[in-house]
This record gives sequence, structure tokens and C-alpha cells, in this order.
Amino acid sequence: MRSTPGQGHPHSDSLKAPATAGGPAGLQRPPAPVSPPAPPAAPNSQFRLTRYFSLVSLGLIAAVGLLLTLSMRAQMQRELIHMAERRNEAMTAVFINALGTQLSPLLAADLPADPDSLRTMIEAHGLHAQARALMRNADIIKIKLYNRAGLTVYSSSAAQIGENKRDNAGFQSALVGRTASALVHRDSFDAFEGQRAQVDLISSYMPIPPAPGESAPQGVIELYQDVTPFVERLAGLHRRLVLFGFGLMLGLYGLQLLLVQRAQGILRRQAQALEDANRVLDQRVQDRTEELRAALARLEHLAHHDPLTGLPNRLLCHEHLRYAIAKAQRQQRQLAVLFLDLDRFKEVNDMLGHSVGDDLLIEVSRRLGALVRSSDLLARLGGDEFVCVLESEDALLDAPVVADKLIQTLCRPMELQGHEVQVSASIGIALFPSDGTTGEELARAADTAMYEAKRAGRNRFHFYRPELTQAALARAHMERLLRRSLEGGEMSVHYQSKFLAQASDCLDEAGPCCGVEALARWHSSELGAVPPGRFIALAEESGFINELGAWVLRRACEDMMAWRAAGLVLDHVSVNVSVRQLERGDFVELVRETLAATGLPPPALELEITESVIMNADNALATLNDLHALGVQLSIDDFGTGYSSLAYLRLLPIQTLKIDRSFVAGIAQAGAEAGDSAIIEAVIGLARSLGLNTVAEGVETPEQLAALQALDCAQVQGFLFSRPVSAEQLQSQLQGHSAVAGSPSPAKTASV
Repeated sequence: MRSTPGQGHPHSDSLKAPATAGGPAGLQRPPAPVSPPAPPAAPNSQFRLTRYFSLVSLGLIAAVGLLLTLSMRAQMQRELIHMAERRNEAMTAVFINALGTQLSPLLAADLPADPDSLRTMIEAHGLHAQARALMRNADIIKIKLYNRAGLTVYSSSAAQIGENKRDNAGFQSALVGRTASALVHRDSFDAFEGQRAQVDLISSYMPIPPAPGESAPQGVIELYQDVTPFVERLAGLHRRLVLFGFGLMLGLYGLQLLLVQRAQGILRRQAQALEDANRVLDQRVQDRTEELRAALARLEHLAHHDPLTGLPNRLLCHEHLRYAIAKAQRQQRQLAVLFLDLDRFKEVNDMLGHSVGDDLLIEVSRRLGALVRSSDLLARLGGDEFVCVLESEDALLDAPVVADKLIQTLCRPMELQGHEVQVSASIGIALFPSDGTTGEELARAADTAMYEAKRAGRNRFHFYRPELTQAALARAHMERLLRRSLEGGEMSVHYQSKFLAQASDCLDEAGPCCGVEALARWHSSELGAVPPGRFIALAEESGFINELGAWVLRRACEDMMAWRAAGLVLDHVSVNVSVRQLERGDFVELVRETLAATGLPPPALELEITESVIMNADNALATLNDLHALGVQLSIDDFGTGYSSLAYLRLLPIQTLKIDRSFVAGIAQAGAEAGDSAIIEAVIGLARSLGLNTVAEGVETPEQLAALQALDCAQVQGFLFSRPVSAEQLQSQLQGHSAVAGSPSPAKTASV
């Protein structure tokens, strides 16, 4: 089926979704906004006095308790150390007085640092026995003696004799005359009596008084006093004091909490009362605001809408028309004004009463509104007069379609208050900018055209210019006949064969048939044979091309399967695809279902798509890739007449380029320019470089065939070999010749 590229008009498939009674939303004048009252504070935003008091109070109690505990513990430790330090000083004096004579040799500066020599000297003087005897009833469990060089010259633990404590901080402090004490805990300790476990000690570094005539201490003595019982008693006392303090603070906290909870309850009741009062006030303000908004909306609606039908009135219609004209001027588009008047409406009012007349106008508004798109305007000017403002890229073609459907919908009988009423309408059409450039001019022209329609017999439409009326009537009549063509069996599919160019000489010596192209033919019972150029274009514009294309696709696949069942071998059957078909979201699924229903292998189907279709259809590349995935072959028809980019062409999943008949017609003629031959040669070279097949259509003379053979064209098609014939005629022709399957072209291709 040959399709004419181009976009269809927006009213082709029956008019679009119904508009609301108020017309386009963009035309409404919204009432002045009234700021709503601020909502009351959420409950979560209220101040929780009890919660914050509890958190702060408990945090303070914990902090104060921790500080007091640490302070008390530190103070107890200081007192214990001070007490033990005084006792160690007293024991040091006893030790020095009792053993001063024996200690003097050990404190000499030139004493050897050898531990064995020191132990020998200590044994010689009997210091261990004397020291143990002095400390037997005391809490001192270990003594160490250092000379001024930091050498441990004596220790109740013999293993430590000979160690150097010169860098010890306690030793350094005692060496300058200051006693240094510390409380330590040891898991295991070497005492006079042997090893002790888990013991608390006060260790004190104290200076040994200087010798007569000297100012510096003779050395340093270190005593370890066992204070484990004191530490345990202090720990118990500390625990009791801490528990008592915490209990006291918690009691005070509980008392304060009761007071705070009572205050919180009073504040909450007061806040709730205030919130209730605010809520009542806010609700009153909101109710008044909504009433004001509703009143403003009603006033606005009444100012711009018909109270009976709810349609935009004359004022809003004029405003919209001015806006639409300005928009059409900016976009350089057409605009149509349809002036509709009911025929013999006065007779309905006079015979059945105004109540039935009002119901009639309401029903007419409903039917008309159901057909008008939401982007267009349907208005009631008053009485039985209606106006439709139609915005369209091609209002000249769309307006008669709209007018015809408006007339048809009003012709159906209406049941009103028990009466069957049937009315008709006369419509006048004026176009912008040819019939006027202002709203007033277009309204006058449409009104004049409407009276012309009434004078012509009513129940019809009429353009402001009479010559357009005849063309529109003829086109509308042909569209109605075309839509009934499939049901009436008036549509058929003819096929034109394709041949191998290099194996063909003339009409009687055509090469092997390598494929056929399906072409739709319409023989109307009223109009006779209608040229494809007329009805294909009309099918495109009206949207009927989708239904017609699906029928041709199914018929071509069925005929191809019938030929194969008869023993004929053909490589493929070609079917043309229009832009409207390619834009359908279900086109790929339609091809898949058709192949599955007929049983035709996908490689045996070739879809021919024009350059303009590829460039104009939305998401064309994605659709072609989906078809490629099905396995069908793809061909670009009329190549060279469009404007596709070569870079874009490289991305397309195609197998064939068809050279347009306009180039073929210009070769091998007397006086013909060399341009057509150069274009064909360039197309063939491009196809060869891309691995594509080439088909030249419109071959009608032997000279054209010879020229194409010289240019190495792969396949040819045209009246020189065969005119389009029916499926039965084609089968008879093929049965008389040897049909060759496949093509030697480089594109014998991959299933797409």
C-alpha cells in the first residue's frame, strides 16, 4: 500500500475527549486568593514542663553526685596519704636512729654498684634481721634504701638490691628534701613476711637526714605501709555517704516533681482551653473564607459562563478568541471559528414549551461538549447559538470534519420529558487569517456563512468562501465512503513484481522474480476506481490509515502463504508503512500477531518506510530496532527525495534502499541531464558500501533498464515488466515462469 508522507489532522479519529462544561481551564478567571488562617500548633510543639524538668533535674543530680563522689573520694585519699605519710616519717626516724651506724657505709658515694657485693655487706651487718625486728609490730611491710646516686643499696626484697632509681620522680623529690607519697594497689607484693595478694599500700620516698657538716640528705629511704583495712573502711563509708546523698537528692527531686506536675496540669488545662478557643475561632474564619471563595467563584463563573448549560458565554468566548488569534499569529498557524445555530428551535419552544427547550439546549451542549477537544472552546452566545473555536495546524482540513461530526451527533433523536425531539444544525465556518484577522471579523464571517448554510437547505455547514464549501463537502463524502470500503468489500490488494536487473532484458525476457510489493486498490461502488494518490492521502489525514494498513498487512501475509502452499517460491512480500502506523505504540505487536496468525516467517515480510516517515515519526529508531528484532526486513522507500542524515542512516537496521521513480524517469532520455544518473550512481555506491540491496522503481523503458544495469543496480520494478495485478493473476504469471528465491545482492540479509 503506497502511503503519502505527512501528518494527519487532530480531528481525524473522531473528535477528542470531551471538554468540561466550563471550557478550557486556562480561560477561567480565578477569584482573588484569600490567605487561609494559620493552623493551630500541633500537640508535639507544646512545651512539656514535666519532661524537661525530669531530664534537667536527673542530669543535674547525676552530675552533682558524680562530682561529689569524686571529690569525696579524692579527699579521703588525701587524708589517708597524709596520715600514712606522717606514720612513715616516724618509722623512718626509728629506722635511722636504730640502724644509723650500719647504714652509713652503705650510703657512701664510692660504694660499688655490684649487687653481690652489696648483698655481702648487708649480710655482714645483719641488716635484714634488724630491719625485720624493728618492723615486726608495725604496718611497714617493705623498706628500700637509696644512696644519693639512686643506687638501691638495701631492700627487704633482696632481688631489688643494686637497681638504679635515679630517674624516679619520688626519689628526685626526696633527694631535695620533700617527702613524696602515693596510694597504690598491687595484686601481688613481696613483703617482709613473703608474698601478699590484693594489698593497698602507701609508698613514701623520704630524705635521710644529712651527715654532720653536710646540707644534702645522705640518701633516700622508701617505705611501703599496708593500708588495706583503712582503704576498705573508707570505701564502705564512701558508699554509704554516696547512697545517702543520692537518696536525699532523689527525695528532693520527687518532692519537686510533684510540684512541677501540679503546675504542668494547670498549664495544660489553660493551654487546652486556649487551643479550643483558637480552634473554634480558626474554624469560623476558615468557614467564612470558604464561603467567600465560593461566592467569588460563583460570581466569576456567572460572569463568564452560561447559567443554563455551564458553557463559556459570549464574554469568555471573545476573550478566548483574542487569545487564540494572538497565539496563531505567533505560531503562524490557522484558526477556525464555527458558528452553529439550531434549525427550527423556535418551533420546539412554541410547541413543547420553554422547559423542554431548556432541556434541549442542555442536551445539545452535552453532545457537542463530548466531541470538542479540551484545548478548543465551545461557547453558547445566547438562545440557540453556539460557537466552537478550533485551534489546528491545518484548520482548512479539520474544520469540515469537526462540523460534519457536530451535525451528525445532533441528528440523533433526543428523549426530553417524554417527547422525542429531533433537531438539526447549520454551521458557518470562518478561517484565520484568510477570512479575518480579528475576533469581530471572524465572528461576522462565520455568522454570514451560517446563514448561507440555512439558505442552502439547513442541516449542513458552509464556509465563508463558497469554493471551500464544495471541496470540503466532497472530501467529507469521500471519507465516509472510504471508512465503509472494507466492510463493503471494495478494497483489494494488488501486487507488482520485482526482478533481478542483470538477468532482465525487456518485457518478454524479465529476470527471475525476487519479490512483490503489495499495493492497496479501491473500487468504490459510487465513485468507481479511486486513484491511490487520492484515497491514501485521505486515509492518512483522517486516521483511517491505521485500519487500512493493518488489513493490507494481514492480506499480504495470507496471500504469501497461499503462494507458498501452491509451490511458488518468493523471497519476500513488501508492504508500505505510513507515519501514523509507525507512531502507534502497538505497531510492533500488530506485526508480531499478524505473522503468528498467518504463519509467515518474519524474513519473508519486508516493510517499506519512506525517509520522511523515519524523520517525522517519534521514536522511529526504537520502533525499527524492535521490528528488526522480530526478524522482518526493512527498506527505505523513495530514497533520495527526503532529508535524512547519512549519519542517521548508518544507525538504521535496514536491508534495502529503493530509488525513487522520479530519478529513474530522468535517465536514458534525449536531452536529459546527467544529474539523475549521478544521484542513482551515488545511491547504489552508498548502498554497496553499507552492505544494502538496491531496488529501482518506475522502470518503464528498455533504455532505463539498460542505464540501471550499467550502474549495477541489483533489482528493478516497473511497468516495463509488470503492472500491479491481483493475487490470482500474479499466481498465474509465476506458475508460467520459473520463480527464483533470493537475491544475489549484498543485502540478502540478515533477518531483521
